[in-house]
Amino acid sequence: MNPPNIHIKVIIAEDQSIILHSLVILVKTFKNIEVIGTAANGKELLKLLEESRPDVILTDIQMPHLDGIEATRIINEKMPWIKVIALSMYDHPVYIKKLLKNGARGFVSKNASENELEKAISTVYNGDLYFSEGISKTLLREVSDQSVLNDNFNYNSLTSREIQIIELLADGFYTREIAEKLFVSNKTVERHKTNILKKLNLRNTAQLVKTALQKGIIIK
Repeated sequence: MNPPNIHIKVIIAEDQSIILHSLVILVKTFKNIEVIGTAANGKELLKLLEESRPDVILTDIQMPHLDGIEATRIINEKMPWIKVIALSMYDHPVYIKKLLKNGARGFVSKNASENELEKAISTVYNGDLYFSEGISKTLLREVSDQSVLNDNFNYNSLTSREIQIIELLADGFYTREIAEKLFVSNKTVERHKTNILKKLNLRNTAQLVKTALQKGIIIK
C-alpha cells in the first residue's frame, strides 16, 4: 500500500489491444497509481518517453518492431531512473536473465493476481526488485541446473527474436511461413538461423530444435 502523498505514474506497453485495454482499466483501480500513457510496441514506447516521464513501465516481452527486452536495455541506458517491470507469459530463464541484465526491476506473469501486480508496481517504485513466486522458483531452478549445461552451449547469447524463431522452427514452420508471421523477409529469417547455429555451434535446424528442447531454451 502506498502512502497517501505518493503518486506513481505508469506507462503500459502491450501489443495485444484487448490485453492492453484490460491492463489500463485494472491499473486505474489501484490507489495512488495513474496510467499516463500506452504503447503497442517498443518503438512507440521509446517515442512516448520523449514527452512523458513515468515512474514505472509495465512492458510485454514479445512485441513487434522492438521487443520489451531491447526496449528495457535502451531505457536503462538513457533513463535509468525509470523502473521497468516485464509483464509476460514468457517465464523462461533466458528471458528473465536478459531482462535483468538489461535493467528490469521486476518480472510478473500475466496470470498474476490484481494484488500482486499492484504490489509489484509499489515495490519497484520504492527501489526494490520484485519477482512473482513462480518466477523466483524458475530462477532458483536455473541456478541449480546451471552446472549440467555444456560450457560451449552459450544460450544466453541468444536474442529474444532468435528464441522466437527457434520456437517457430520447433513448431514445424518453414522459413517462408516464419517470415510471414514476423513480418520480415525470407533472407532475414535465414540470417537469424545462420547466426543462431553459429552462436550455439550447431550444424543444422534439426540439431538446433533437438538441442533447444534438451537444454530448455524452448519447452513443449
